[in-house]
Amino acid sequence: GLNESVAAVDLSLLDDRIAPNLEILSHAAGAATPMGGFVVTGRVTDNTLSPRLTVQVSGGGLTAAEVRDVEVAPTSGNWAVRVAPESGFSTAPITLTLTAHDGVGNTTAKSLVLNPSDAFGQAWHVLRRTAFGATPGQVAAVAGEGAVSYLTRQLHPDSEDDSDFAQRQLGWPDLGGYLATDYLRHAVYSRRQLLEVMTWFWDNHVNTDYWRHIKADYERYEMAGFRAHALGRFRDLLEVSSKSPAMLYTLDGVTNMMGRPNENYARELLELHTLGINGGYSQQDVVEVARAFTGWTVVDGQFSFNASLHDNGVKVVLGTTLPANAGQADGEAVLDLLARHPSTANFVCGKLVTLLVSDVPVNSLIEQCAGVFVNTVDAPDQLAQVLRAILSSPEFLGSAYRGAKLKTPLELTVGLARNLGGDLGLSSGGDDLVVELQRMNMSLFVNPSPTGYAETGKNWVSTGMLLNRIRFLDRALSATPSAGATQFNLAGLMQADGLETAEGVVGRMLDLTLGPIWTRRHWDLGMALLTEEGSRPYFAWAPDAEQRLRSLGKALAVLPEYQYQ
Repeated sequence: GLNESVAAVDLSLLDDRIAPNLEILSHAAGAATPMGGFVVTGRVTDNTLSPRLTVQVSGGGLTAAEVRDVEVAPTSGNWAVRVAPESGFSTAPITLTLTAHDGVGNTTAKSLVLNPSDAFGQAWHVLRRTAFGATPGQVAAVAGEGAVSYLTRQLHPDSEDDSDFAQRQLGWPDLGGYLATDYLRHAVYSRRQLLEVMTWFWDNHVNTDYWRHIKADYERYEMAGFRAHALGRFRDLLEVSSKSPAMLYTLDGVTNMMGRPNENYARELLELHTLGINGGYSQQDVVEVARAFTGWTVVDGQFSFNASLHDNGVKVVLGTTLPANAGQADGEAVLDLLARHPSTANFVCGKLVTLLVSDVPVNSLIEQCAGVFVNTVDAPDQLAQVLRAILSSPEFLGSAYRGAKLKTPLELTVGLARNLGGDLGLSSGGDDLVVELQRMNMSLFVNPSPTGYAETGKNWVSTGMLLNRIRFLDRALSATPSAGATQFNLAGLMQADGLETAEGVVGRMLDLTLGPIWTRRHWDLGMALLTEEGSRPYFAWAPDAEQRLRSLGKALAVLPEYQYQ
């Protein structure tokens, strides 16, 4: 006997005269788009076999039209088209012509005209300098609102609804396992990003060292004071610092007394906090300022003035006579003098311009900023007005200084969590980021140097430092992250945007890491990495999808375009 099987198939002939249904979901006709790369998404469906899709891209300064096939997800029909220039699009309109083909020759064509705009590049720049980076979708939101409008809201932080962060705080059982954890939570999640950037700036500007007092509450109290006055009056910030137990211990104010003056705080107040080393003070001014602050001490964890330890003699500071027997008012008068001094305006504005604009001094902007600083010295929103002068300037909003500042480890660490939608978790949320900052030599609140950490990139560049950055990225986006680490769900981000094809996910990963300035070479690199030079197709449903996206994310975050802002 021969084995035999019989199968019957009923086939019916379909007279298919219905063209595929083609939808463009991400952009409306005439929409603004970046002058760098971006992704257009949509869906194509048909009543028979999976349709095929082609695209022609022209305009925007491209030297020639690009015509190619577009991958379509087989089940959903989702598609994504990357649109990327060689270097940057012009402002000329870009035209996409999409054509869907079914198996019997029916076609549907749609054209989409888009308008390149620098609003996206400007938004990306603003979010990298005045925030700890953009969260997914935030660049488009800020570009749509306008960078100036966004910055105006940020300069009035009470207008920003931060209830989501407040609710998240309630979910954490404590302030974290490290002193810096609570601040990092603010930095990652608060919508009041400029306030958090400036809170850290001022804390670093008048740096204190936890190890000089070993009281976490001293640092937290000081940080809360800086947050309260970060956009207020500089004079009030000086008072927070001068009366902070953290400062009184760090710079030996508690040992500064009549007959045995300690000059440490006086010298740093003049050199680092206000006038600057070339601000026009003398050694005799240091001596007189030290005398003015005698008796400022700490009792029961709070600032206290001990009149019996104060030098009540006449003092002359920067040419101004402080009368005898003024007591605590001596120190207050010194703070008044310094807060109003033109050298303080120049020095502080120089640091603010370095933070927000350029490592290389922009003297014209510093002078403009200093003028506002002096003219608003009594205004309750003095520093907000000073910042507005910087943030509304062509030097800040223009393109000349973009992408030129190396991120500090703090900016890199918090930025990665924000850029890729990291979840700090509810148990030890943020503790891992503290450890990563320690590994990159930027431990918060424990820097023994009175100068604080540098804002200029040259201080963060060395072979060892760069290697530490790469190791951080490798751990953060590991295929098997530890339970206590910040968690990322890159596949989930892609799915939420309906991105299933390699073309779409590479484009979106570039959006998240390099922003709206990526180009064809970045996309080519991303595709080569994700698909191993085209030898390994990407499937959104495959078990290795998340791991492959993490590997891509690490590779993109190592690029100079990510390390610099």
